[in-house]
Amino acid sequence: MINSIFEAILQIVSDVSSRGQHGYDAVVLLALLVNYRKYESVNPYIVKLSIVDDEPTLDGLGMVVHQALTEYNRQYKNKEEENHGGFFSTLTSMVGNMFIADTEEKLSVQTNEAILLALYEAVHLNRNFITVLAQVSATSAAMCYDVRLYINQMFYNLMVEFIVTHMMKEFPMDLYMRCVQIIHKLICYQKKCRIRLHYTWRELWSALINLLKFLLSNETTLLAKHNIFQLALQVVSLFNMFITYGDTFLPTPSSYDELYYEIVRMHQVFDNLYCMVLRVSTNVGQWKEPASKVTYALVNVRAIINHFNPKIESYAAVNHISQLSEDQVLEVVRSNYDTLTLKLQDGLDQFERYSEQPKETAFFKELVRSISVNVRKNVSLNTLSQDVLLKEFSSIS
Repeated sequence: MINSIFEAILQIVSDVSSRGQHGYDAVVLLALLVNYRKYESVNPYIVKLSIVDDEPTLDGLGMVVHQALTEYNRQYKNKEEENHGGFFSTLTSMVGNMFIADTEEKLSVQTNEAILLALYEAVHLNRNFITVLAQVSATSAAMCYDVRLYINQMFYNLMVEFIVTHMMKEFPMDLYMRCVQIIHKLICYQKKCRIRLHYTWRELWSALINLLKFLLSNETTLLAKHNIFQLALQVVSLFNMFITYGDTFLPTPSSYDELYYEIVRMHQVFDNLYCMVLRVSTNVGQWKEPASKVTYALVNVRAIINHFNPKIESYAAVNHISQLSEDQVLEVVRSNYDTLTLKLQDGLDQFERYSEQPKETAFFKELVRSISVNVRKNVSLNTLSQDVLLKEFSSIS
C-alpha cells in the first residue's frame, strides 16, 4: 500500500482509449484495493476515493459500471429468453442472486460481485458519484429530470422491482428488510426536504400489499425460519408514513385519494393480517410481542377501512349499483374525509443510520475473499500488458 497506484487507475478510467481496453479490470482492482485490510488499518484508497471530484474520472467510472451491468443484463436475458429490460432489472437480479437462488430456478449467469462491490464503494464513499451515475442512466434513457428527483425515482423503481421479483421459496428475509428500510429512508428524506416526487406511487403500494399477502400465504413455512412480523411491521409503518405525512411529499391531493382507495380496495389483505397477528399476540409464544407491535401499527389502516367501507356499501345500495367504478369509490373517499379520525403515531420518521461496521464486516470480508478467488482464476497471461499500462500511468506526478 506504500506505492499507491490510485492515480494510475483513475487515469485509465478517465481516458477513453484506455478505459475501453482496461477500464473494467481497473475498476475491479480499485474495489479490491479499497477493501484491503480496511477494518484493520487506515486504507489510503478509501480516503482518496472519497474526495475524487474530477468529472471526467467519475463519468468514466460510471460508464464502466453501467456497461458491465448492461452486459450482465444482456446475458441474463439471453439465458432466460425474457425481456427484463433496463438498469433496474440488472441490479435486482445481480443483488438477489448474490444471496439466494431457488434450487429449481438458479440462474446459470455468473453474478458480477466485483462490479457490485465497486458500485457500492463508489456510492458509499463518494457523494459526487451517485449524481454521475444518475446522469449516465438518465442520458441512456433519454431522460431530462432534475438529478435529485431522478435518483429518488431510480431507487424507488429498483426497490419495487426487487419486491415483486423475489417472493420465493427460499425467501431472502434480510434483503427484504433492507429493501423496505431503504424505502423508509427515501420517504423520510422527502418529508424532511418536502420533495414532491411525481412517481407512480400505486406501484409501490401494490408491491407492498402483495408482499404482505405473500407473508400471510406462507406463514407456517416462513415462521419456521424468519420473524415475519418484523417485516410486516416495517411494511405497515410505511403505509402509516404515507397516511400521516403524505401531505408533505405526495405530489397532489388526489394522490391521497388514491392511497386510501388502494387501502380500501385491498382491505382483505389488511383484515387477514390483523386476524393473524391478533391470533398470535393473544397466545403464549416467541412471536407474541412482535405480533402485538403489528396489531398496534394497523390502527390507522383499520380505521380507514372501517370508516370508508360502510360508506361505499351504502352509496352502492342507494344508487342500486352492484359494483362501483374506481371514480365512484374515489368520490366517496373525497366526500368523507371530514369524519375520519386517525391516531398520531410517534417515531414514524425515525430510522437507524447505515453503518458498515460492525454489522456488515463479516459479509464484506467474505465477499472480497470470493472476488479475489475469482479474479485469480480469470487472470490471463495475455493481460500482462496491463502491468505495463499501470507503470506508464504511475509515472504521472
